[in-house]
Amino acid sequence: MLQTSKPIKMKASKLLPFSMLMTLLGWNICAVYAQEKQTIQIAFYNMENLFDTLDTPNKIDEEYLPGSKINWNTEKYQNKLANMSASILAINEGKGPAVLGMCEVETEIALKDLCKQLAKSGQVYNSVFFEGQDERGIDVALIYKPSFLKLIGKHSYSIDPSSIGGDHTRNVLLAQLQTKKGDKMNVLVNHFPSRREGQLESEFKRIAVAAKLKNLCDSIGKTTTNATIIVMGDFNDHPNDKSMAEILSGKLNLDEVGNTDFYNPFWKLHLDGLGTHKYKGEWGVLDQILVNSNGLKNKKGIVYKMQSAKIIKNDFLLETEEKYKGNPKRTFAGSKYLNGYSDHLPVSIELLLE
Repeated sequence: MLQTSKPIKMKASKLLPFSMLMTLLGWNICAVYAQEKQTIQIAFYNMENLFDTLDTPNKIDEEYLPGSKINWNTEKYQNKLANMSASILAINEGKGPAVLGMCEVETEIALKDLCKQLAKSGQVYNSVFFEGQDERGIDVALIYKPSFLKLIGKHSYSIDPSSIGGDHTRNVLLAQLQTKKGDKMNVLVNHFPSRREGQLESEFKRIAVAAKLKNLCDSIGKTTTNATIIVMGDFNDHPNDKSMAEILSGKLNLDEVGNTDFYNPFWKLHLDGLGTHKYKGEWGVLDQILVNSNGLKNKKGIVYKMQSAKIIKNDFLLETEEKYKGNPKRTFAGSKYLNGYSDHLPVSIELLLE
């Protein structure tokens, strides 16, 4: 005969307090909500002179040709591709990020060769590239995993030379990406003018490019409902410099972010003394990823995962030689071949997808 269990009566002292029950219920709701969200990693990386070995017309690429002072050749180029591939894969525990913006890429040939190298490790990427106006011939670029995202639009925006003292600088690249569920994000990749002439002397150039970038972002926000905008790049300025904090309106604190502002999570890392690039013994956060207000509050779209911003600082990316120990390990130190990676460290954030 089957036995039926009697209802268990709990004494009042054994009953859970109402506040605890509500807390447990809240945890369960959060757990279910988290399970409905997929996390992807978005990154940026200055590739430090990813040049192929070909003499490309209208590019000042003589330094990176066979027979040059540094004797750039097929072996060194293949080493560079393998090294950069390894560092990209390390951004996400051997799998690489879903989206990677980059700068200092010479040609589409070099970019596609990098994708082929990544494919050897089973990570398939598609690429976005435009020839720009930079006088050295280095450009911004983007790669993304088609298994996560679909490219639905791409544009390149040049910078008026008259606004930066007659120079030709890198274009702004816009890639419009869509998830499998139809949510969209706009990723703008940048490489602001350098500080070669001095930080103050060259500041007006970065301010001019930041103003152009801000206008582009404002236009996207006006024409696209609930547009998530990700701005990334090597800005050659720190988060608290005028181009970033005032012109682009990148904010340190979440409660400061208005409808047309950006949240810059790398400002906090800058205040903590961390960095992506070292100059005269001092770390600086020149490489940053910013998220607009819609990317912070889009409950049904693409949302920034709080406190996910980080600088990738794996040991193998750093110098071990005592004099330069801890510095990013470059491909060259002057004309000395180091067979390294880049003079910058990569940065990343995580996004939650519904």
